Amino acid sequence: MADDEDSDEAPAEEAPEKEAPTRPPAAAPSLSRFVLIFLFILSFWTLFDPQLAGGFAAVAGAVLMPVLGFGGALPVITILVAGALTTTASSIVRDYFTNWVKMARTNRVMAAWRKEQMDAMRKGNEARLKKLQEIQKGFSKDAQDMIFAPYKSMAVTTLAFVIMFTWIRSFVDSTLLANGNPFIAVPWSSNVWLPSIYVFPSWVLLYSLLAIPFGQIVSRALKYFRFRRRLRELDVPLNAEADGAS
Repeated sequence: MADDEDSDEAPAEEAPEKEAPTRPPAAAPSLSRFVLIFLFILSFWTLFDPQLAGGFAAVAGAVLMPVLGFGGALPVITILVAGALTTTASSIVRDYFTNWVKMARTNRVMAAWRKEQMDAMRKGNEARLKKLQEIQKGFSKDAQDMIFAPYKSMAVTTLAFVIMFTWIRSFVDSTLLANGNPFIAVPWSSNVWLPSIYVFPSWVLLYSLLAIPFGQIVSRALKYFRFRRRLRELDVPLNAEADGAS
């Protein structure tokens, strides 16, 4: 009897105890995400706080005035070069945060998926629609990354634009007025007062005259070199027609 009891108790003692389910470790907060959120908040705070904007303008003026100010003698050159610098910097930041190759691939996949979805809906093919929903899960993360990529660069570029605009406004309202030359000549007028407002102040329109097209040129150039480098990494001939002819 005793032997039977011992033999019954032995398996019970050898049975391994069930371990408590472990909770997966929490994801560590991203430092870069915190910095981007901080810069985004700081940009909007600067828009509504004149003292903070003035402080940034004073710091920017200490750096930019000796380089771009020209003593207030060349206001058109100062504003145009400032616009070119700002848009160039913003284009570089946007190129850094954007994977153009991945974005192009995701756009092609989404376009093909939408075409198949519309065809399945038109034919009433429920099985095809369910399969397309499963396929959508495969590229949904890439689509979300593509949507949120511009916000990453916006956190940096918005602050840069706010600081530059504040400095140019201070340059126009202080330096140019003090020197007595806040006027520029344009094709339709020989005397345009820079602080005058035509929907936007004249200096903003002058700034945009070069900043917007120049920014588009820089963005396209960066995108071109990004794709060219990717094609070289994949050993894809850059001139397919010439290779085929030879």
